[in-house]
Amino acid sequence: MARSIFDKGSHWLLRFLFFDEVRLLELFSALNLIAWAKVLFGQPDLFQNPAYQGFHNLDALVWAYLFGATALLQIGAMLIRCWYSLEIRFVAMAFAAGAWAVIALNFWQSALSTTAELNYAILAVACGLSGAFLGWKTTSYQS
Repeated sequence: MARSIFDKGSHWLLRFLFFDEVRLLELFSALNLIAWAKVLFGQPDLFQNPAYQGFHNLDALVWAYLFGATALLQIGAMLIRCWYSLEIRFVAMAFAAGAWAVIALNFWQSALSTTAELNYAILAVACGLSGAFLGWKTTSYQS
């Protein structure tokens, strides 16, 4: 009995994780945006650090809410099972690409040179390309 429950649970987890080519990046992006939101909620004075000067346009809690909402949109889009779920995932990836682009651009504005700007820029491009793939996948049946 316990083995069959484990098998069903592991089967569901594997189907969720490897649903398509984009799923792991979606999950990685959402979890990292949640981490950003958590850090900004817990340490709003983090923006006093010179590496975070580019974020001074908005309060840390506003950034936390924006990043958290984007992460929740991504997670919700992954969990929704309906005939237009690819379109919802496309929109969620577009928001995620935008969030990562904002993060990368804000690090580029700072006085310090770190690896963060390139890492987040790569993540923004990856989310953008993956979102474009989802958009193409939704219309590929029409060709």
